[in-house]
Amino acid sequence: MYSTRVDFALDQFIEENYFLPMHHQYHLKEEKDSGKSDLILNVTNDNLCIYNFDDKRRCGFLRPEKKYGMQKSVDHVLLEKTADSWKLHLIEMKSGVGYKTWLKSIKPKVRTSYFNILALAGFLGIRFCEVIVYTTYEKERFLAEREVNPRMIMPQLGSEARDPFRDEWEKDRVILNVGEELVFSHKKVLMKKNALTGTLEGMLTI
Repeated sequence: MYSTRVDFALDQFIEENYFLPMHHQYHLKEEKDSGKSDLILNVTNDNLCIYNFDDKRRCGFLRPEKKYGMQKSVDHVLLEKTADSWKLHLIEMKSGVGYKTWLKSIKPKVRTSYFNILALAGFLGIRFCEVIVYTTYEKERFLAEREVNPRMIMPQLGSEARDPFRDEWEKDRVILNVGEELVFSHKKVLMKKNALTGTLEGMLTI
């Protein structure tokens, strides 16, 4: 299923239950009262899935100050084995997405998660040929937020003038500032609220 190198790392390097048992379908959930979500994820290839990555132990040498956002992580992570490499899938669950959520929550989580997973990949002995970011959501609030506060689209000091809605969300990409720019593909996953439970539900096939 995995290479000898990956199997060795799973047995010798990585703590038990860090990854879910390998399946081709997962129920990925966000269970906080502020916004519950339930995503059925179908995966064709062999994979390694980290459920609730934001609750897992990660690199302990990162800055703890909140303003740097280095303690944030996406909700779930999937490492997909392809014929000759691996793909990294980063999944963040939100009830709604707008300027504030995109800039202050999603992008910092993606950035920190990506580098944490790169460290993990070093122990597994794997490299990624592609990184794809997913946001599950019910409501898109960019335009409504801009009408209320036009300053939302003002660039941060030292940053390039860019409208996150027009230049990232609508172009299906995430652009991260790490001293240089990293550009990842982004896929929107529209969810539907279950009227009985209030949970956002959806499906994604990789």
